[in-house]
Amino acid sequence: MTTAPRDPSNSTLFGEPGVDGDFSAERLRWLIDLRWVAMFGVLVAAGFAMAGKYPGINWPVMLAVVVLGSSYNALLRRRLGQPGTRTRSLTSVSQALIDMLMLTVVLWSAGGIENPFMGFYIFHVALIAVLGGPRATLLAAAAAFGMASLLALASFEPRLQLGAWDPEPVWDTFAHVASFVVTLTAASYVVSHAAREVRDREEALKRARDRAALEYQVMSNTLDELAAGLEVVDPDGSLAWRNRRAEELNAEVALGGAWSCPPSRACQRASSECPVNQALHAGEGGRCRFSLTVDRGERAFEMLSFPLAGRAGHQRVMNLYVDRSAAMVQERQLVLAERLASLGRIAQGVAHELNTPLATIRTLATDMRDAIALYRKADAEQRPTLADEVTADVDESAALIRSETRRLAKITHSLLAGGDLVRPKLEQGVSVGAVLERARALVWAGLREGPKLEVNPGVYALHVAADADRLMQVLVNALQNAVDAMRGHSGATIRVHGKGDASEVVVYVDDEGPGVDPAIVARLFEPFATTKPPGEGTGLGLYTSYMLVRAMNGDLALGTRPEGGARVTLTLPAAEPPETAVTTYF
Repeated sequence: MTTAPRDPSNSTLFGEPGVDGDFSAERLRWLIDLRWVAMFGVLVAAGFAMAGKYPGINWPVMLAVVVLGSSYNALLRRRLGQPGTRTRSLTSVSQALIDMLMLTVVLWSAGGIENPFMGFYIFHVALIAVLGGPRATLLAAAAAFGMASLLALASFEPRLQLGAWDPEPVWDTFAHVASFVVTLTAASYVVSHAAREVRDREEALKRARDRAALEYQVMSNTLDELAAGLEVVDPDGSLAWRNRRAEELNAEVALGGAWSCPPSRACQRASSECPVNQALHAGEGGRCRFSLTVDRGERAFEMLSFPLAGRAGHQRVMNLYVDRSAAMVQERQLVLAERLASLGRIAQGVAHELNTPLATIRTLATDMRDAIALYRKADAEQRPTLADEVTADVDESAALIRSETRRLAKITHSLLAGGDLVRPKLEQGVSVGAVLERARALVWAGLREGPKLEVNPGVYALHVAADADRLMQVLVNALQNAVDAMRGHSGATIRVHGKGDASEVVVYVDDEGPGVDPAIVARLFEPFATTKPPGEGTGLGLYTSYMLVRAMNGDLALGTRPEGGARVTLTLPAAEPPETAVTTYF
């Protein structure tokens, strides 16, 4: 509920206190006008004294009061008319006290306490009471008592007297009647205006109350139509207000009753303390999620608690209930989609892992069958010559098949044990040359034509800390990609060379193909990214190789060489040769 701003056009005669006790300019203008009337009255009294009707009055002092009071009044009116003038130092109560002081000087020069116009102190005290309230009234009464005491002292001490009250008989009666009439008129004037201000303020208060009730009703109706629940908890923990939706969601707590986390609500929150209690006691916001049956359906809600203005432990708390059902359904769908995508990636990864050794086994089996068929077709005279060659070929193929079936067993065992396809078992002192020869045999097995493989002798002296089978898989992928890239290039060569130091070994696989397509450079190691024609590549080879190398604490890069073709750069931690190496497992 908001309070309407004050309309200056509806300002009453006395105005209203401003910030830090300032009063409105209207009140000062009114006091300035009253002072002009008072100065005129003093001037008239001085005229009667000059005419000899009141011979004891010191009329020069009264004229001086008129001159000084009128000058001050004129300056005050001029200052008040200047734009931007602050009235804090010109409060109405202080101006009324100045008037009381000038009244004392006038009475002092006109006989003191014997003057019938002493009753004007009552008018000033009443005026200050209306302007400043109870505390100002006490101050005004004390000031009036002090000034009257000064006048009484002057009546007993001739040296302190400025004038005497010694009018002619007829004018004495006139003065008493005039003082009674003027005092009564002035008091009636002040009381009537005070009563009018009270009525005006009551009407303004009634209008403000009606306006506030209307604003509250509009706001309440608007908040009742919100889909979200909203409620306010007082500092003592009682429920101060809520809209219709909050009442539906928290029907266990009555309006005005003590707020507490309902026991029927399984609220999921970060801390053990209820967020409302946390906001009330610590001044910190909180949230929690819970489920409710609303409109015959299970809905998920989140309650957000916000501390309102006030110091910690003494402020109100606003609770906002937001329906998160749709968001939770979307989150679950995203989680399910991610799980399905992960399952798909695992399935394709398994297929890719199994496809390579199976293809090698199929090729080697074909070679074995062709060798045996060739032996059977040979004449009896040729068979002794072919026996050693066929035996060596079959023996090599059988060894390779055994190695590949062992790889298949490791893959399936890793899956059955709940393991990861890219989790390696690190061994110290793995020979890069030996692994490369195994990879060469697998890639070139059954390859009738294609590029030549040229290996720098220095590669055979390099040893790394790696999983031999995983390293072979990475090299097989690199060599196979190089072979595929140079398909149709007769006389092409794939070169493998490397270098190493005490900390790391770098192996390069260079080909003479077209290089790396710039369109796919940024996605080289992403899953399913491939430049091969549909049906010839899954896009998982480089991704799997990259993950394997990273798991072996190494790095894998692919780029285009300046002289043409692609370069695979494989970096792995260096290790001592097998004679001094110690095997560790990752």
